Amino acid sequence: MADDPHSHKSDEHSSEGVAGAVVGYLLAGILVWGGLGWLAERFLGLPAGIGVAVGMMLGAAGAIYLIMKRLSA
Repeated sequence: MADDPHSHKSDEHSSEGVAGAVVGYLLAGILVWGGLGWLAERFLGLPAGIGVAVGMMLGAAGAIYLIMKRLSA
């Protein structure tokens, strides 16, 4: 029997899914951890920009770790 053209089987590692996950993880990690760094600056009295920079780097590193973990499965 012919394949149904209306059936949408999702491919676990489709290029759109992987690209969306990469962008989503990176943006979320950088924004969330950058925001936490900004809050740390305000509450701990750190010099301007230090908390945000450290938070953004930690967020990017964590996002890269999660991306690598997801793609290795």
